[in-house]
Amino acid sequence: MKDQLVFFSLMLSILLLKELEPIDGRVFKVSKMECRTLDPSFAHVKNCNVVHSEHGRAALYIHITMLYKGPIDDIILNLGIYKILKNRRFQFVNETMDFCSFLRQPLQSGFFGFLINPLLKITNINTTCPLQQDYIFNGFRIDESTLKEVPLPNGVYMLQVRTSMLKKWRTDIRVYSTRVEKY
Repeated sequence: MKDQLVFFSLMLSILLLKELEPIDGRVFKVSKMECRTLDPSFAHVKNCNVVHSEHGRAALYIHITMLYKGPIDDIILNLGIYKILKNRRFQFVNETMDFCSFLRQPLQSGFFGFLINPLLKITNINTTCPLQQDYIFNGFRIDESTLKEVPLPNGVYMLQVRTSMLKKWRTDIRVYSTRVEKY
């Protein structure tokens, strides 16, 4: 009886684990990126490129030169994710976050955690406020492991990140991509 119970438990475990085998994750294929400065006296976009590699994978390169030379400790980020259907945009996400508060307590990030945590690994931004340097995102890779946890259905999307510094909107970055099952 005990042997049958162990055998049954083992078979049930094998069947359950077989159901949990990894499934091909959905990925984003980036088509283009637009970066613009909303206040040219404050900052200048020096570089804004999408570099495509094999099979639709991409890397994003952004370099924003700060013309304002003082310390900045009032930074607000706004993330908007829009699904694009023909001539309409449907907004999935509209989240605003105090960036300096996020750096102090990163667990309270909400949806921004999917985006900001991988970005902080490839940027020159220090993890304390105030900030006062150029901002360089050097090769943010979009592949199978990047942003696969983002719970969005397949389709065409625009991801928009706007930055407010010292109570005024300063930059606007838009990334256009398509969510697909695999490359």
